[in-house]
Formats: sequence, C-alpha cells, structure tokens
Amino acid sequence: MTEIEGVEADAALPGMSERLWSSRRYLRLHPFDTSTPEGRSAERYRRIAWSTLLGGIGKVIAMGTGFISVSLAIGYLGSERYGMWVTMSSLVGVLGPLDLGIGLGLLTILSDANGRGDRETARRAVATSLVMLFTIGAAALLLFLATYALIPWPRLFNVHTAQAASEAGPAAAVLLTSFAIGLPLGIVGLIQLAHQSNYVSSAWAIAGNLGSLAAIVAVITLHASLPMLVLALTAVGLLAALLNGAVLFRFQWPWLRPHRADVDMKLIRPLLRVGGLFMILQIAGLAAYQLDNFVIAQIMGAESVAEYAIPLKLFSLAPTLLSFALTPLWPAYRESLARGDWAWISRTLRRSLLLAAAINIPSALFLIFAGPTVLHLWVGDKVHPTTILMLGLGVWVIVNTVNGPLAMLLNGAGAMGFQAACAILMAAGNVTISVFLVYHIGVSGAVWGSIIAQIVFVLLPSVWYVPRMLRRLPQTHPRPEADPQAESE
Repeated sequence: MTEIEGVEADAALPGMSERLWSSRRYLRLHPFDTSTPEGRSAERYRRIAWSTLLGGIGKVIAMGTGFISVSLAIGYLGSERYGMWVTMSSLVGVLGPLDLGIGLGLLTILSDANGRGDRETARRAVATSLVMLFTIGAAALLLFLATYALIPWPRLFNVHTAQAASEAGPAAAVLLTSFAIGLPLGIVGLIQLAHQSNYVSSAWAIAGNLGSLAAIVAVITLHASLPMLVLALTAVGLLAALLNGAVLFRFQWPWLRPHRADVDMKLIRPLLRVGGLFMILQIAGLAAYQLDNFVIAQIMGAESVAEYAIPLKLFSLAPTLLSFALTPLWPAYRESLARGDWAWISRTLRRSLLLAAAINIPSALFLIFAGPTVLHLWVGDKVHPTTILMLGLGVWVIVNTVNGPLAMLLNGAGAMGFQAACAILMAAGNVTISVFLVYHIGVSGAVWGSIIAQIVFVLLPSVWYVPRMLRRLPQTHPRPEADPQAESE
C-alpha cells in the first residue's frame, strides 16, 4: 500500500474519532509529492491542516493576550480613557471597507493564476494591488491631516477630564496613521492565503500578539500616555507584517516581488469588480456591530463603553473559536456543489449546526450566570454588568449558533445578493433599534438591538431561503459527468 493509499484508507474509517486520528498524517512537515492528482489532493489537505492548527493557536494566543491587555489597560487608563480607546478603535474598524474590496479581488486573481501556473499575471496583480492600496492609504492620511485641527476630538469621543481631552486627538492620529500604513501591508497575508500558506502569516501573527503584550507592559511600566500606548501596540503588528513581507518576497516567493513595471491598469477593474459585493457585506457588518460602542459613547459617555465592550469580549470567546471549524466549510461547500454532492452538503450543514449548538449554547448559559464572577476575577471592580446585559449577550451568542453555519453555506453557494440585501437591512435596523433602546434601557440596549435586527433581517429570511435553495441544488448545480481524475482526488 502506498502512502497516499494509506491516507485514503484511513479516511474511510468509520466514526469521528477514527477520522480525526487518521488526519494526523496531514500534519507532516515535508510536503507530499504533487506530481500526481492524489499527491496534490493530499498536499492541499496538509496545508489546510497546518493553517487551521496555527490559525487556532494564534487566535487563542490573541484572545489570551487580549484578555491580559484589557485587564492591564483598564486598570492603568481608567474607565473614561479606556472607553475612548475602545471607541476610536471601533471607528477605525469601520474604515476597513476603504480597501474597496481590492484584497478579495486580489485573492481571487491569485488563486486562479496559481492554478494555471501563471506567474506573470500573479506578479502584475500583486504590484497593481499594492499601488492601489498605497494610494488609498496615502489619500486617507492626507485627508485626515488636513481636517485634524477642525475636529473637536473631546466632543467626538464625549470625554470630559482634562487628561482624556488632551490625549483624544493625538491617540486618534496614531491609530489612523497605523491604519493607513497597514492597508498595503495586508497584501502579504492575502498572498499566503491564496497559495494555501496562511499558516505562515498565522505564525507571524502569534509573534506580533506576544510582542504587543510585551509592549503594553513596557508602556504601563514607564507610565506613558495613551497615544504612546496606541503607538506601541500598533507598531508591533505593523513590524510583524513588514518582516513577513520581507521574508515572502526575498525567500518564499521571490518571483512575486512587485516592480513598478508590473503595474497593470487593466487589472484595476477586475480587482474592484470581484471585491465589490463583499465590500457591501463588510460595510453593512461594520455598521451593525462596530457602531455599538460609538452609540453608547454618544448617548451615555465614553466611560460607559467599557461596561459593554468588556463583557462582549468574554461572550465572544466561544463563537470566535467556533469560527475556525466553520470557515473551512466555505470552500468545501463550493467543491461539493461543483461535484453535485448535494447529500454531503445537507449532512454537513446539519452537523455544523449541531457543533455550533454544542459549543455556543453551554458557553452562553454558563456566562449568563457565572459571567459577573468571571469578570470580577478578570478586571476587578472596573465593570458592573447588569443582568439584562448578560442575558442579552447570551441570547446573542445563541442566535449566532444558527447564523454562522448558514452564512458559510450561503457563501459557498454564492448567494451573495441575498446576503447583501439582508445585511443592509440588518445594519440599518440594528443602528436604529440600538439608539432607541440605549436611550431607554441603557448599555444593554445595544446588544438587544443587535439581537432583534439579526432575528428579523437575517435569521428568519435565511431559515426561509436555505431549505428552498437546497431543494433547487439538483437543478442549479447538476452532477457533472464522472471524471476519473476528479474521482481520484
């Protein structure tokens, strides 16, 4: 029996534990022989396995360092300055769609070029995307500098103490400058993702997160200001991305190194067209979730943001870990549709819903009751969450038990128009309802506004749409003729 045949034989073993044990073969360090279809298939699985493993480890480390950082930062900064930092970070997060979907457009073009072995197109796409994102970042930075003196920063973040008011503008300047620099640097991770080597970027992210924790400890030890704290945190991440890019273009894939002559104006339209619809989804998602902190800050003051943001981090732990199991389903659904394997799609959807329920529901119920004690152990007396807030966050996690798996299926099926329409309605409804509820019931109104908007504009339409889509699959995605090479893979 050959090595590849042994892999396939192990994969046929019944039972979840046997399948998980057999997949250990894909964690080998050296690649499979890609001169055969079987070897190429095994190599894809090896790269996916390492990406999932390092991505999961990286996320756990990021959440761990994040929890420690929150505990250190809120104790050092106090509620108002910490709330201002969280609010401005949320506003900068809203600027994510400024990349105009170029990143996802590049990802698609690179994946196609990689499959064809077309290095010329790949290099031109990288160079063109880099110039486009650098231009966008430079324009955003120039606009910010031109309007900096005109913006009433203390009023924007609704802070009142003299120290917070003096730090508002400089801290925002550091954060926005880092965002502008990070736009073109983000290309590095996308290149590695397109070549199924995102485990490399995960390794660099681990180093960056550990470095950020060291930076915050150093800043607090030196009793530095909030702008210096923001600079230390963002500089470490940017340095990790820069070093990752240097290694990639110097050693990993030197043939992808961009040059000025490689910039191709004809690629601008394809880059924008591919990412346009995803940009709409991104904008709607950011408007729905990132503006909650801003709404609370404007209505109740920056010091109230921590009362919402810190418990939210705690409840987000289980859904974030679950995402590492759900995200790989997106391309798997795409492949199954191409092969006409409708039974696998339905079976996998049911299993993903059960997995999400097994992780999210116990976590939500535990935190609803034990969350205040956990928060006290974590940050002391800095936050005092109400019962209605903890209940709302628990319900929010449970609602996402269904929304997450359904979203992966809809992404894989290419139902982007349906999702975009739902997302736009949900974002508008979320902001409107959250403003109303925050005025009437306080901080917890933000999460209850999200719950109502998600149920009405996302969950119920998806529950109606998905079964009908599954029944139409044999007509919309018929099973292709048997292909010996496809079967071998």
